[in-house]
Amino acid sequence: MRLIYGLVFFACISLSSNAQFLKTGLWQGTIHYTEKKVPFAFEVTYPDGSLPQLTFINGQERRVISDVSFIDGRLIVPITPFDVELQAEITATSMKGKYVKNYRKRSFDFTATYGAPRLQKRSTRPSVKLEDRWAMTFEPDTKDASEGVGIFRQVGGVVYGTFLTKTSDYRYFEGIIDGDSLKMSSFDGAHAFMLLGKKAEGSWNGEIVFDDGYKESWKASADPTAELPDPFEMVKLEPGTHKPYYDLLAAGSGRNFLNPIEFQDKVVVIQLFGTWCPNSHDQTKFLTSWYRENKDRGVEIIAASYEADYSKSYGLSRLESYREANEIPYKMVLGGKLSKTDAATPFPFIKRISAFPTLVIVDKQGYARYVHSYFNGPATGAYYKEFQDRFNEIVDELLAE
Repeated sequence: MRLIYGLVFFACISLSSNAQFLKTGLWQGTIHYTEKKVPFAFEVTYPDGSLPQLTFINGQERRVISDVSFIDGRLIVPITPFDVELQAEITATSMKGKYVKNYRKRSFDFTATYGAPRLQKRSTRPSVKLEDRWAMTFEPDTKDASEGVGIFRQVGGVVYGTFLTKTSDYRYFEGIIDGDSLKMSSFDGAHAFMLLGKKAEGSWNGEIVFDDGYKESWKASADPTAELPDPFEMVKLEPGTHKPYYDLLAAGSGRNFLNPIEFQDKVVVIQLFGTWCPNSHDQTKFLTSWYRENKDRGVEIIAASYEADYSKSYGLSRLESYREANEIPYKMVLGGKLSKTDAATPFPFIKRISAFPTLVIVDKQGYARYVHSYFNGPATGAYYKEFQDRFNEIVDELLAE
């Protein structure tokens, strides 16, 4: 018995020693892709005095990770609600390990250094001024060219902002102006992005790194009037023409999993999303709060998930853990594998959705009335407020019919 107590005591001492070994304060983390390194900032604290808490910093966003652990001497940082984690050997001032995307079955080298800045200014030339709004083109002069809008705020040499596209916004970026160059990064757990650009002759050119081996060129110019199409107007619907196929919507959860009779005389909001998607998570947080306040008004929400690492067992387990992590009170179903074409099959009026997440809003007679084709989330400021206002106007309109 003494031996058992001794082993337990030793294990507790060992865990505490490992936990307290990390220095408190600001750290620079780095995700190592094959061709690029993506730096980001995080803070280490000890709010309960034993295990560390990591807070990822991107502009105004603070993503707090408090359920860290030590396994076989390695720091394990699960980045909830995504199926992602950091694994690292540690010293007081360094980390070295892996950034693991379980939902993609991929991993990348990860390192971190205590006290280092997110990005280091290297140019001795005076810094250029970054305009507040850009008209952007990604992959210019190619058949894959697409438009975007950049919105930024410069404070001295530090820059915050994001860019809007028809596949949703790219959330919170933070970086610096370094002479005539722009360097920004974002790490939300699910993605590590790097935006690089240079100003010449009044316009900007650069590249954005999305993932290992996946990058795009871009060009931009200042344009205070730059806008994208209204996401509520990209798909036009005639009232009384199309009803969703609920059996296809819940294809991964099983035949007849959803019964349309449940939704008679109710306004139904259908969210097409992925548990791997930060934009979907932003929208889910809005819908969760909104539903709690409005559920007694005759509304329902159905969230259908489309997963990158698809199997029925994995998808259903991801839905359950996602529901638990976000305390989601409405219906969730497994739609199927990650595919913008497959996600559109329950809706005969859409060949392919533009983005995850997408919303389809159904009236009390069961007909689809509105499609919201991409999402401007909290990082977009006034655009996010505009989405909330328009969403509420539409639901009020349909409830009044």
